[in-house]
Amino acid sequence: MSRLYLVLLALVLLLGILAGGVIGWSLHPAPVAAVEDRRPLPALRQRDGSIVAARAAPPADLPRTPHLLPRGGKEERRVALTVQPAREDCPPLSLDLSLLQLDGGRRVVASSPDGEVTRALDLALEPVPVPATRAWAAGASLDLRRERPGLWLERDLGRFRVGVELSVEDGGALQGRARLGWVF
Repeated sequence: MSRLYLVLLALVLLLGILAGGVIGWSLHPAPVAAVEDRRPLPALRQRDGSIVAARAAPPADLPRTPHLLPRGGKEERRVALTVQPAREDCPPLSLDLSLLQLDGGRRVVASSPDGEVTRALDLALEPVPVPATRAWAAGASLDLRRERPGLWLERDLGRFRVGVELSVEDGGALQGRARLGWVF
């Protein structure tokens, strides 16, 4: 096979893959995540005395957290509370909370400038939404030693990845390969 033939064949294969990708993308677009409503809202006092916290937009120059954050944690929310104890002779207490993305989930960090937090409990009542991933992949391959083009297609099935590859051999014959891998 001439070098020109191989270049043209690789170009045709690449154009075919691009066209297939565009068609596949248009038939199965990426899922659009709903965006949380983060508009500022006033606090709401409820009949039982509890309060729905006011929601404010973060300032442009957000101050540092009032407590240390675990390594690898990404702060999502910051909550500040002031509590007047039931006993009249006790001064109000402040409590600072941070909601973090950490270790594949969410965690809460609590601190108080008025004393020591002696108990903190975080009940995860709903699972954290995990971003959608695409299970299919396709592409072009090139045997660098023999300069032979090919195409491949793969699919993730849980912890396994299965795939096929077709490549051009001497004389223009096609050779097929099956793939099986472990996703980690």
